[in-house]
Amino acid sequence: MSSTARSAVCCLAVTLSGSTGARAAPPAPDRVSGRVTHVTLYRGQAMVVRTIPVVGAKGTRELVVDDLPEQVVADSLVAEGSEGVEVRAVQVRSRAVGEAPRDEVRKLDESLEQVKDKLLVNQKVQERLAKQTTYLDQLDRFVATTAKGDLARGVLDAAALEKVTLFSFGQRDTLADAAVTHAREATDLNKQLDLLQRRRGELTSVASRTVRETLLFLDKRSEGQDSVRLSYLVGKCEWSPAYTFRTGGDRKQIRVECHGLIQQMSGEDWDGVQLTLSTASPGLGASGPGLAAFAVTLSKEAAPKPVDPEELTARLDAARERLGAAVALYRGAPSPAEKAKLDWALNAAANEFQSLELMSGRDLVSTLQSTETDVAGGPSLNYAVAGSASLASRPDQQVVQIFQSKFESRFYSVATPLVTRHVFREAEATNSGGQDLLAGPMSVYQDGQFVGRGEIPTIARGQLFTLGFGVDPQLRARRELAEKTESLQGGNRKLDFKYRLLVENYKDEPAKVRILDRLPNSGDSAQIRVTLAEAKDALSDDAIYLRRQRPKGILRWEIEVPGGAVREKARILEYGFSVEFDHNFQVSTLGGQQARSEFEQLDRVRVLPAPAAEPTPPPAP
Repeated sequence: MSSTARSAVCCLAVTLSGSTGARAAPPAPDRVSGRVTHVTLYRGQAMVVRTIPVVGAKGTRELVVDDLPEQVVADSLVAEGSEGVEVRAVQVRSRAVGEAPRDEVRKLDESLEQVKDKLLVNQKVQERLAKQTTYLDQLDRFVATTAKGDLARGVLDAAALEKVTLFSFGQRDTLADAAVTHAREATDLNKQLDLLQRRRGELTSVASRTVRETLLFLDKRSEGQDSVRLSYLVGKCEWSPAYTFRTGGDRKQIRVECHGLIQQMSGEDWDGVQLTLSTASPGLGASGPGLAAFAVTLSKEAAPKPVDPEELTARLDAARERLGAAVALYRGAPSPAEKAKLDWALNAAANEFQSLELMSGRDLVSTLQSTETDVAGGPSLNYAVAGSASLASRPDQQVVQIFQSKFESRFYSVATPLVTRHVFREAEATNSGGQDLLAGPMSVYQDGQFVGRGEIPTIARGQLFTLGFGVDPQLRARRELAEKTESLQGGNRKLDFKYRLLVENYKDEPAKVRILDRLPNSGDSAQIRVTLAEAKDALSDDAIYLRRQRPKGILRWEIEVPGGAVREKARILEYGFSVEFDHNFQVSTLGGQQARSEFEQLDRVRVLPAPAAEPTPPPAP
């Protein structure tokens, strides 16, 4: 081959190698952060939507979305393009960096390094002070030995000895002051170091210096600007409701303010986002659990020992705990194999409940009813916060207002003189707003004055509920036993009681008062007969009271107490009853878990006297 041909081949090879190298190094993908625009905050997690702008000409491209939060759930990322953009693939990756990516963490790390450097310098200074002290100790021993020898030989130089001794004492004073100063400095620096480390731990529990980013493979089909919505779950965030109830002097309306108490430490700030607070669980599986058959049979074994209320409650608590644990596992979106096991776990716990229903007697029905709970955590509700919200990633609790509503209400006072002489203000209201009220803490105000705190249960839309507004200082009530007689009728012993209930009103205007008292309640009228005597004041005709409380022996009157009814002018309500039973027996009281369960059930009825209104069913064809 000629030299000319060899040169041409070499030039062609260089050209080809250059063109091949250019194709092998495509341009680096664009790096964008986008902006968080929507957040749905659940109990323990949040679904974050970040809007990513896509600009430029048509064609395929790659985008790197950086600065993902530390608490992002890697397998939860989903990308959705607008009409002009199709998302081909989404890839999540982590990248090591030289310093922590967040500004807050970076500043803390810089402060930590500065404190550690100061501690190192302090340590070196204290080591030098220790060496100087050791040198003085050696010098003192040398001087003492030399002076002793000179004194024995009669050649002691007293002036030189004095000078060395004073020098040693002066140096020791200086070293002692320096040692104290640097010891205090070391203590302060260690406190600063501990504080900075705790602050960093609060901001992030992950100490690794990494950034999390997403690589998007896109196909842009139009010119101009388009966008991609990137959705992902983050952890370490929580919210709970809190309420403020207010009423004015007219006592006709109650204003409720619902706030969300939010704690978010996801690792990213939410600035000017559309916020939705939800009680749903984003990790629940799409399909619910199946229901297994409840198989029963007969056996010739001896009848089982009756279950007493304490044992029944313990078994119910254990079954409810197993049921709650199985429901909680559903929040992890189990695989089909895991879901089958969880389905059976739910059915096994339900079998325990139904078995207890079969084995329990009628006297334990109230215990079964009062221990029912919603292990699923209540209703699934969404609250869209009006306007935009900004929530920084920090350990402090943050507050946003969810909504305000006004409810028409009926105010009255409640007296239970058997329990207390205080008379309490209460109001019955219907949740006529557009939102359910979740269970949570509340603060109550009347005429702008703080009344007290409490808890409200979950109140559905359209549901009637009772709200307390504290003690009315201008009303008093008391209960007196006016008369008791005893007699024998045939083989029965009969006890007759007469009581006097007094209510005093120190106001000028009349007051509506609901008075509560009770009769002995045995549940077996064949053995203990309790008869309420006729009284001047009739019992309340409220349908819910007559159905739920009156059969339990609870007495309730609705009366009006005139203004200025005090001392001898107090409003008096008199009533009586008789108790009749076999004279060979004595009446004794019952307590324990069953009595407590019945009380808790009755108290729930008092707070939530009526369920939410149900829609009227359509007429049958």
